[in-house]
Amino acid sequence: MQESPFYERVIQRGIEQGIEQGIEQGIEQGELRAKRDAVLKLLQRQLGHIPPPFANRINAIQQLSQLDALFEQALAAKSLDEIDWESTNT
Repeated sequence: MQESPFYERVIQRGIEQGIEQGIEQGIEQGELRAKRDAVLKLLQRQLGHIPPPFANRINAIQQLSQLDALFEQALAAKSLDEIDWESTNT
């Protein structure tokens, strides 16, 4: 069976949209990973060892805005107790 040119265009457009969406999701995941790493490195530099429960909590954050807020808090933190963990709920 031969598909019509319209059918082929619809399929091609669907494929292109899927590729674009995949690229966007990949970029967002990369940004999340980079920000998580930055927060963890900053906290390690500021405070030393970061216990696994705190690192796991940071790694579970799925919102860039939450990671940005956490980074700002980490800049001034002298201990993990100074971090408002409620603002980082996932």
